[in-house]
Amino acid sequence: MATSLLSIPLPANTWVDLYDATGITIGTQIIIQNIGSSEVKVTESLNEPLDPEGFNLIVARGFVTNADSNIGAWAIAELGSTLQVEVAL
Repeated sequence: MATSLLSIPLPANTWVDLYDATGITIGTQIIIQNIGSSEVKVTESLNEPLDPEGFNLIVARGFVTNADSNIGAWAIAELGSTLQVEVAL
């Protein structure tokens, strides 16, 4: 088993590029778990989203796996939160 990556803090109302924050190569399938207490929106986008129309909502303690070969993954939490992001196997 590989060593877990560091958790990713999400400051309130700030988009965070999950691939940049983790060092994982864009296009690699990832598992994103919300280990914080606030809801998080996650969207696939090459650049920071302006107003995403499509997103996955991750409730506290919930998780989502994105698609293989995606173009990027961004997350935002209105009240801030913390994510654990790992490579999907």
